[in-house]
Amino acid sequence: MSIKINKQHLNTLQSDLKYFGDWVNNIDKLKEKFINSEPFENVVIDNFLEENYIEKLYNTFPNSYDNWYKYENPIEVKYAYDNINELDEPLKNYFYYLSSKKIIDLFKKITGIEDLEYDEYLHGAGLHCHPRYGRLNIHLDYEKHPYSGKERRINVILFLSKDWKEEWNGSNELWNEDVSKCIKRTDVKFNRAIIFKTNDISWHGISQKIMCPNNIFRKSLAYYYISPLNSIKSQSNYRKKAKFTKTKYEKIDKNMLELYNIRSERLITNEDLKLYFPNWTITD
Repeated sequence: MSIKINKQHLNTLQSDLKYFGDWVNNIDKLKEKFINSEPFENVVIDNFLEENYIEKLYNTFPNSYDNWYKYENPIEVKYAYDNINELDEPLKNYFYYLSSKKIIDLFKKITGIEDLEYDEYLHGAGLHCHPRYGRLNIHLDYEKHPYSGKERRINVILFLSKDWKEEWNGSNELWNEDVSKCIKRTDVKFNRAIIFKTNDISWHGISQKIMCPNNIFRKSLAYYYISPLNSIKSQSNYRKKAKFTKTKYEKIDKNMLELYNIRSERLITNEDLKLYFPNWTITD
């Protein structure tokens, strides 16, 4: 796994807050919303980026996904790309701006996590894209970073899709602790970000298949902050991969449960699909 955030380039961008919206001046209000939100700490920020800058990100978001990671199985259908230094400058620099000391200091105040850090590997972060029939079943994120050994603490998800329709689904869902009820849905809206804490109860995802037209995609930018290990567990109990689960609305499917178990240890392969879902297609 290669390091994505070049420190020399980061140091040249440290003072740039001008690319962010007015929320940078309302940290106390955002902190109050974050702390008091249900089902776990979160806050939604509209107009996350300055208007001209977000337009540049929209216009430079890739249109070809040939060299992206592709997850295509009954649990998750999405594309991802994390080689940010190969992107156009505005899009690349977004990840550097979020890694700057000034922005990290703001998120420290909002979240109350004093030892928050950027992840130089951007593990799991980057550009995300869901096609028609895309999904991301309800899950907890990985907990212990596989390379730095640090702990994932905060997710920042920024929507880059314009004119998204509610009937296409795709909302970010936050569920309660026993995964019996979706407590908060954040609809896809251009330049809207949701920031939420990741821990042992932060169940989230996209539970319904995305039904946008074939030529439209749910586009987002994902960024994750880390810290030194915060939770105290035995080494074997830290989540190294995402942990997926069924909701109370879903029927028990033994083959699906097998995929959940596999996914908590490693990525799902074509061999797994042949064994447990031999006739599966992306439309299922």
